[in-house]
Amino acid sequence: MLEGLKLAWSWSLQKVEIKNDNAMLIDTLRNGLAAVNNIVEVRTIHEWFYKGWEVKCRLILRESNKVVDCLDNEARGRMNQLVVLNDPPQNVRHILEEDIQHALHSKVAYVEA
Repeated sequence: MLEGLKLAWSWSLQKVEIKNDNAMLIDTLRNGLAAVNNIVEVRTIHEWFYKGWEVKCRLILRESNKVVDCLDNEARGRMNQLVVLNDPPQNVRHILEEDIQHALHSKVAYVEA
């Protein structure tokens, strides 16, 4: 999440929505405990939320995120750099459609800065 925020900032984005499957992290950011958290990375993420832009953090269930799991499995151990995909690879398009449908019907939790 932190690296994604840094990347979005470097691209001068004004509005960012982060989707994450870590419910505890989302809750920590939402309830204000991130500012006093013992984990430096959590505090740093919290600081990035308040840099003069709009950041929303959406909880997305792991079951609704099969595309990320598929891409992660393909790249495991072979990727040490950012890859931006303008179009999804052919082998994940049907999974993407399923993820979209599942995400539309799942509960949403937002953290807004």
